[in-house]
Amino acid sequence: MSTKLDKKTSDLAAERKIASHKILLENDEMIVTHWVFKPGEQTGWHLHEMDYMPIQLSEGKLMFEFPDGSTNEIDYVPRTASIIKAPLEHNAINTSNMDVIALEIEFKK
Repeated sequence: MSTKLDKKTSDLAAERKIASHKILLENDEMIVTHWVFKPGEQTGWHLHEMDYMPIQLSEGKLMFEFPDGSTNEIDYVPRTASIIKAPLEHNAINTSNMDVIALEIEFKK
């Protein structure tokens, strides 16, 4: 699982709740996490040390914050996916007025 950056989250984003998440599967090859972001909730700052694949299960918008201060807002489209290369440090925030639901598959190999 990605490395949580708790100090950075408490310093920069303590006013937001952390989105609900549950590890569905972990083995030698991958970690599969189910995420549900209520409006305004965040992942908290974290560092992906493994390549990963987010799979959007709902509509909505997530805004990604990066260490250099830049942001990128993504419109979620159900049943779409992408591959993200590690390392990547960021925080993701639900900026829509609906729940955003996703699976995250982190590849250990």
